[in-house]
Amino acid sequence: MFGADKLIGKLQSAVQGFELPKLGSEVEIPVYVVHNSLDCEDYFFIFDFEQFVGAARKGLFSRPKLLVWAGRDDFSRTTFARQFRQSFAEEFDAARMQLEKQGERKTGWFGFLKNTFGELKGASFGAFLSNLVLLVAMTSGKAVLSQILPTSWFGSKSDADKLDSAIQDTQSKVDLALQALVITLHPELMEHAYRDGGAGQRSKLDRDAWPLPQYVKKHLHDEKSGSWW
Repeated sequence: MFGADKLIGKLQSAVQGFELPKLGSEVEIPVYVVHNSLDCEDYFFIFDFEQFVGAARKGLFSRPKLLVWAGRDDFSRTTFARQFRQSFAEEFDAARMQLEKQGERKTGWFGFLKNTFGELKGASFGAFLSNLVLLVAMTSGKAVLSQILPTSWFGSKSDADKLDSAIQDTQSKVDLALQALVITLHPELMEHAYRDGGAGQRSKLDRDAWPLPQYVKKHLHDEKSGSWW
């Protein structure tokens, strides 16, 4: 594994003159927030990467769009943002590794890390890639690279501090955007969240929402985040 100084050097070299790939058509990434109990802070996530992975298999850099469904939204948005980012990173990286294991050649965003930074590896850079996708999903896609590589990397701090500072800065930007993310209330998820018969915030329901996919219905009691593609 590279030391922090070598990682910094290779990243600086890799991003010189680099531009984000041209983004294609918008592809939704549905996310379902499933409550385990009547506690508003007790929930997990189910991510649907099916369309996103489909585009990646064609080598396309689609413009991701998060579509978040929940049964209630009276939870802490700060805690939600942190847990969402962490769970998204884990599931996104699992999909990336599975595609790589299957020998997929046209992997779009999933191959972006390896194709751009070559031999750089490690958990930090798995998070780097998922954070990049999240930022693109919540912004116009412009100036995202400058958000991922803040000026602190080129300051007077030690190399290790620069790397840590950059990762923390990126996570902070993602968390801030996630706190303002629009969450849509789904009738079936609300029924599940208030299975004691509580009324919930029914005035905020999307009553025209499609029924939950069978995959989600099968995993309403998993109590652990997951994904499918």
